[in-house]
Amino acid sequence: MSDNVSSPTKIITIIGAGFCGALTAVNILRRNPGATVRIVLVDRSTRPGRGLAYGTWDDNFLLNVPAGNMSALPDDPNHFVQFCQNIDPAFNSATFVSRRLYGDYLELTLQQAAEQSGGTPFEQVRGEAVSIRKRPEDDSYQIDLANGRSIRSHQVVLALGHFPPSTPAAISGLHESGVYIGNPWDSVVLERTNGEAPVAILGTGLTAFDVLFRLTISSSTRKVYLISRHGLFPQPHRFNPKPPAAAGFPSFLENLPVTVRAYFHALRLEIRKNAANGGDWRDTINLLRPHTPLIWQRFPVEERKKFLSRAVAYWDIHRHRLAPAAHLRLRNMLKSGQVEAVAGQIQGYEVKGGNVSIRIRERHTGQPKELDVSRLVNCTGPTCDISKVTLPLIAQLRDEGYLKQDPTRLGFEVNDEYQVVDRGGAPADNLFYIGPMLKAGLWEAIAVPELRVHARRLAEFLTSELSRK
Repeated sequence: MSDNVSSPTKIITIIGAGFCGALTAVNILRRNPGATVRIVLVDRSTRPGRGLAYGTWDDNFLLNVPAGNMSALPDDPNHFVQFCQNIDPAFNSATFVSRRLYGDYLELTLQQAAEQSGGTPFEQVRGEAVSIRKRPEDDSYQIDLANGRSIRSHQVVLALGHFPPSTPAAISGLHESGVYIGNPWDSVVLERTNGEAPVAILGTGLTAFDVLFRLTISSSTRKVYLISRHGLFPQPHRFNPKPPAAAGFPSFLENLPVTVRAYFHALRLEIRKNAANGGDWRDTINLLRPHTPLIWQRFPVEERKKFLSRAVAYWDIHRHRLAPAAHLRLRNMLKSGQVEAVAGQIQGYEVKGGNVSIRIRERHTGQPKELDVSRLVNCTGPTCDISKVTLPLIAQLRDEGYLKQDPTRLGFEVNDEYQVVDRGGAPADNLFYIGPMLKAGLWEAIAVPELRVHARRLAEFLTSELSRK
């Protein structure tokens, strides 16, 4: 079955209905285009706005950002707080609320935007897009879904979110063993694991702690090993954090050599200076946030690669912090011995029946360590190298030249108007992208405060008179 695009209405199809896809639709609808635009939102789920981050129904899983900085609308900073206070007046801008509640908020925001859009046709389609191809006869795109439906569209937005981690070479043979969980967001598989058997988690980013809390939600004794190269954990947010004051480019970073070493040295000096005056290091990190894209773009490619190989682990634990309650829970689990941090590299493994013995060389001592566990969960972070992404749609777009990998392998290239750049280096007409892979060009582009601005800007491009059918 194929949808027709012969009418004068411009059809905009958004592939993916997580935060970015839903917010792009919200912002188009809020511009009240009426019947001149038809929006089609395609996703495998029937619940828009939730994606990986907000799809949980367990209120034990909290946002890692206080409510005051989680408005979906950059022009209405209290939008989410007001939503929360309509449920419980005790909520305030400093509250770390549940992710389930935030998913409810995004769903309602989309519903209200559709109802107030001036009659803009809006359709939600459940399905998985498996290919997108340009139609030379009318300059539109044909989107094929796994269920056999085809959608023809004037403009297409890729809002696909994160891709599952790639498997490290040291454990590549574990795929068929039954002891390896390669997708840490597959809650069904996680819930099937034996509730008392020990588990190892590879990685110590925020996803690792989501998995840790899920695996121990009904057990205070289950042993969990957290394996990472550096053994570093995210720092906690403060209670009642102050929003950073608007300011120009930080003076302590002016007139420096454009190197990772020089910038990090200046950052450490500024943190020490603020601490001596009673300040907090978080304020300095927060001050950098609006300027991080400019800093990233100043760095030559080789400096970006140096940052990714030498410094990113230290940056991430300070920039991507845990909610205070989650950090306290982790600290208590470490203190009790239920959770053990293991810093080192996996050297090998041996599958023994339904378990696996993992051999590790410890980072600080160089000594071998062996862990016997029932499952190994890969939480090393989303795959950004598109040569390793197995999703059929990305594979098709990559192999047919619609996408171009960026030189740091953080995503694919996108121009300033969110058009994807093809293999030949040219922006693709009316094929757009929004989501965490924007960090390839901006670095600071994976959290709500930045992505909500990108969603609004993209909606402006999509609905402007300059956008071609």
